[in-house]
Amino acid sequence: MNKPKLSKEAKAWILYDGGNSAFATTVIAAFFPIFFNDFWASGLEAEVKTAYLGWGLTISNLVLLFTSPFIGAITDVSKTTKLLFTSFAFIAIFSVAILYLIPAGSWLQALIFFGIANYCFAAGNTLYDKMLIQVSNESNIAKISSYGFAFGYLGGGVLFLINAAMTMKPDLFGLDSVAEAVQWSFLSVSVWWTLFLIPILLRIKDQGENVPGSHFKKAFQKVFHTLRTVSSKKNVFIFLLAFFLYIDGVHTIMAMAADFALNLGLPSSDVIVALILVQFVAFPTTLLWSKVAQRIGDKNTLLITIFLYLIVIGYSAFLSNAIEFYVLASMVGAIQGGIQSISRSFYATLIPQNESGEYFGFYNMFGRAGAFMGPAMVAIFVTFSNDTRFGLIPIAALFIMGGIILLKVQKPNASL
Repeated sequence: MNKPKLSKEAKAWILYDGGNSAFATTVIAAFFPIFFNDFWASGLEAEVKTAYLGWGLTISNLVLLFTSPFIGAITDVSKTTKLLFTSFAFIAIFSVAILYLIPAGSWLQALIFFGIANYCFAAGNTLYDKMLIQVSNESNIAKISSYGFAFGYLGGGVLFLINAAMTMKPDLFGLDSVAEAVQWSFLSVSVWWTLFLIPILLRIKDQGENVPGSHFKKAFQKVFHTLRTVSSKKNVFIFLLAFFLYIDGVHTIMAMAADFALNLGLPSSDVIVALILVQFVAFPTTLLWSKVAQRIGDKNTLLITIFLYLIVIGYSAFLSNAIEFYVLASMVGAIQGGIQSISRSFYATLIPQNESGEYFGFYNMFGRAGAFMGPAMVAIFVTFSNDTRFGLIPIAALFIMGGIILLKVQKPNASL
């Protein structure tokens, strides 16, 4: 029997992940922390650089924490999902392009535009994930979700590979220096992101209706109604608490691993190679984790990935050379896509299907906006210890607490 084909809308949705993931890879995980360290904040002490980067991420994500639910709620009552999604995407794309123009030593300007891009990237993804409900059904939501993450790693990895080649051999691309190559990489992310945005703009149409009355007032009412609803669903609420903690750890490692490696004395070229490994290891393993989940269940799969992250954090305290960092990067790549895609598909089995839009809004609030504690913990730890070697150790607490709470989540049943 032939497998059912994905719709054009689903394919467009999956393709977009290959575009915006270039920001997560080239900008967040690699070149921004490297360039911030070596170019924009080159005159600052190592601990100060890490602290500033950590606080920059914290502020951006904390603002998102308080605005994300209202963004989703407004689109539920005003039929503006596509408009707001497009607006956030283009503001983020423009902000990344501005990084090309910021001169050396201007660390504050760099942090401001990076913060804007990071906020709009995450806010847009709140609406992007909401669209998952529109392009899928109960039978294929896990498949489409995994395809999105997997293609994101592939698409982001391909551009990052090109960007890495630009920085390692700038003369082959007609560039004068590594710094110029990194600046052009920021522009390439903007172009790449825009190209992959086009299919979703052409294929996906807004659904729903404009509710009469003040949309902002309706959005506030909707948010508080959903808060009461979520808290009354004990199983869903427990999962969201667990997810909030362990995914914060995941995001922190993604955002600060490069800075951590640089402060250990590894050259930026080694960091770039390691990040390439992450992308191309994550592509097949994300699909593999979905098969593991089919055999042993989503919850057990998530517990395994959380345990593996604890091993990664412990291993990070003993790094001393590039080969060991490559091993660390491969380990992260093998786990990262699994914990992200399985979390989303597991959550989809816990929530009431007829209220999935509202519930996914809060999923994105807890997930996308939750990454403020981790960077703050790292910033505080390195500020008081003056030692970046063990900078990722505090993040272990997030995974441990998240795993303990996740144990209390029960299997889906008719009473949920």
